Order: sequence, then structure tokens, then C-alpha cells
Amino acid sequence: MHVVLTGGAGFIGSHLAERLVAEGHKVLIYDAFTKQYPPAVKRRNVAAALALPGCSLIEGDVLEAQRFDSVFSAQAVDAIVHLAAYTGPATQEASRSVIETNVLGTHNVFERGRRHGVQKYVCLSSAAVYGLRQQGPCKETDPADRPLSAYAASKKAAESLAWLAHRQHGVEVAVLRAFAVYGPRQRPDQLIHRVARRLLAAEPLELPGDGTQVFDFLYIEDVVDAVVRALGAVAGFEVINVGSGSATTVRELVERLAAAAGVAPAATPGPPDPTIPPVSLADVAKAERLLGWRPTTGLDDGLRKMIAWMRAEEFADEA
Repeated sequence: MHVVLTGGAGFIGSHLAERLVAEGHKVLIYDAFTKQYPPAVKRRNVAAALALPGCSLIEGDVLEAQRFDSVFSAQAVDAIVHLAAYTGPATQEASRSVIETNVLGTHNVFERGRRHGVQKYVCLSSAAVYGLRQQGPCKETDPADRPLSAYAASKKAAESLAWLAHRQHGVEVAVLRAFAVYGPRQRPDQLIHRVARRLLAAEPLELPGDGTQVFDFLYIEDVVDAVVRALGAVAGFEVINVGSGSATTVRELVERLAAAAGVAPAATPGPPDPTIPPVSLADVAKAERLLGWRPTTGLDDGLRKMIAWMRAEEFADEA
């Protein structure tokens, strides 16, 4: 199968590219290398995949519709995995970029794919679409109309565009609502990476609020496995949660990360983050039923792997 990965040089995309090539697929990575975080980090992420036969790269933005047409020039594309997205800080200016990239960019992916006869898509959405939740777990049939950020609103809009593409043109689409994915190559701005960096550097750590917020943390290899299974298993249109199904508070995360790193946990409450719901926890029964998927990496094991990677990549000179 020939697969195009939008955003394929990022955290999840680079791991997915390696997995798909290892399974004998041809992969074309389409990535803009934006400055959401250092482009050099993304180039390092994707270096191993690009060293493999069957993996190639085109630099471009999903907002550039005609540029995106270039992914179809070499050979027919069997499937598109749409990972490209922009999160951005909580500012008015950033919100515009978030909405443009995640909504108009998604429209371009489906529209250009339609023109070139692509029939299969996997779109990575986010647990953020569930918005303000006081309890869990979240089911795919739960309302998702009270977003807490422009990012969450844009991902729900992208899901609607995916449904529209299926409804109007009959394409197969799996929308995977990923919960809190972590592991080697995680973006520097994401929670586990930020907490681990401060613990390893023995720097003061301020929690988002009182630390009682509940997250569902999922290791990178597990979300990659879900995407690969979705490429082969889903027909029609499906929205599927991809999470661990296990609840962990932010305070508990700090303690378990500190244990994995062999350091003393030290954290103080900070100002609350209005974009974080009290509870974000997945019901994964549908993923088990449709994909035959369940996560295999426990949190403590995954955190040890994350710490080992950070020590090798970011703290090598201090070892």
C-alpha cells in the first residue's frame, strides 16, 4: 500500500512512518516543518524513517492545496493518514492559525484526495473534542459540543469534514480520538515532556492548577498500532477512542515520573489551565471491538522509556 502521512515528521507521524515501512508499505511524508516547535527537532525525528527504502518526503503545508497535489504525482495513493495539525498557545492570533490549519487544511486534504481517487483515510482527532467533563469515561456517542479551546473546536470541525467527505463521496474514514499520547519524540510543549524536563534538571515544577485533573495517558507504540489497524479494518465512517482506559491525576503523574527518573518529586500548585477539563478518560470498548486493539504498554514502563530517551537526547552531556 502507498500511504501519505500529513504531518509525518512529527511525534506520532515519524513513529508511524517507521512502522509502516517495516511492514512493507511505501510512505510519503508531507510536512511543513512549521515553527510550532523547532524544525530541527522534527528533522531529527524523521531521519530514521527517511533512511529506510520506501520512505520519502515532500515539504509543504496542508493549506497549500496545489502544493499538496504533488504527493499524487509519483504513483497512485492508496490511503492518507491525516496527522497534520496546529495546537498553538491560547492567544487570539494563534487561534486563527489553529482554525485555518486544522479546518481548511483538513478540507484541502479531503478535496485533493477526492480529485485523485483516494478512497481510504485515517484522521487523528483528539480527546479535546469532549470538552468540559466532570466525570468519565468518554464514549464516542457522548456530546462533543462544548470545547474548551480553539484547538478542540477545530478538531471537532475537522471530524465533521471527514463525515461530509464520507457522506458525499463514499470514502472510508476512521477518525481516531487520541487521548494523552506520550513517549520518545513527544513535543517539548506537551505535559509529560515538560514535567520530565524539569524533574531531570532539578528545576521548580508548577502544576496546572491543583494537580487533581485526570488524564488518560497512552504510549506512542500503542497509538501507532491503532492507526495501522484502522488502515486495514475500518469500512464506512467510524469515530473511535484511542486511550489506555486508565485514569491518572497530574499529581500522580509527577510522582510516577519522579520514580522512573530516580529523583524526588517536588511540585507546587499553579494557576489553573482553562483548556484542561477535570476528567479526560477513554472508553475503549469500540476500539477493542472494531480494531481488535488494546494498549500493551503500562504507564510506568512507558515513563521509564520516556525518561531514558530524554536522558539520551536532551541530558546526554550531564550523564
